[in-house]
Amino acid sequence: MDNSEQWYTREERELLHKARYFSGSHNYFFELKVAKNGSKYIVIDQRKKVGDKFVGSKIRIFEDEMLEFERVLHQLISIASGQMHVSADNLSQSSSIEVESKDLSWENNSDICPNFFPILATTNNWQEFEKYTFLLLKSLGIVTIKSFLGEKQAGKADGFFRTTNLSVIYDCTLAKGDIETLKSQQIINYCSQLKQGRIEFSDRIVEEFHEDHKQVWIISRQHSRKIQAINSIEVKLISIQDLMNLYATRLTSNSSYESLDLQLRNI
Repeated sequence: MDNSEQWYTREERELLHKARYFSGSHNYFFELKVAKNGSKYIVIDQRKKVGDKFVGSKIRIFEDEMLEFERVLHQLISIASGQMHVSADNLSQSSSIEVESKDLSWENNSDICPNFFPILATTNNWQEFEKYTFLLLKSLGIVTIKSFLGEKQAGKADGFFRTTNLSVIYDCTLAKGDIETLKSQQIINYCSQLKQGRIEFSDRIVEEFHEDHKQVWIISRQHSRKIQAINSIEVKLISIQDLMNLYATRLTSNSSYESLDLQLRNI
């Protein structure tokens, strides 16, 4: 590879953004491009100079792979930085990384948890569930958060919050069964709101988040899982139990405010 090839790719595709990073031993080049079919993809090129030539490797991450790639990358960074621990047994498995942690469930740390936690775990009153979910999110350390309780309209979300680089519209439900189908139209509406990159509240306050990672949360008592992705916006079913456990984890460990963003994104 000669000097004229040391920079970005020569693919004749629309370039949306590019960046580069030089470490002590390697050069990294990043490009966001548009494929012929209109979908976006990322090119990551790692190069190292050996003698008078540059050698390296290149990967492409396509649009439908980006969210999962991002999730795994953040998980690995968390493990490397000591925010998570992974067991030796899990490293030998080819399946998804299973994070091993201490028993930090809220039930086993009830003496340090707010007294509304048992209500969240058992109530059949949707207003109680919504109100205490909002208090739980605030208790996690989320500063920018808005509850829409009291201004409910059909199809409107229960709240919105934002951390360092994460913006979330959330909806609380005590429904059982197929929540994805039950909330299908609301999910489309919430994704459309997030795609705009701004939300105007009833008190005429506007929150803008064009560059943030965006997610829709349906908070319930079911197990947490990813439902789908719409226009690069993740839609997740979030277990209230997992949020309460996260409270106990953060309170009993050396979790920084910066780590909250990552913990919420990957819950």
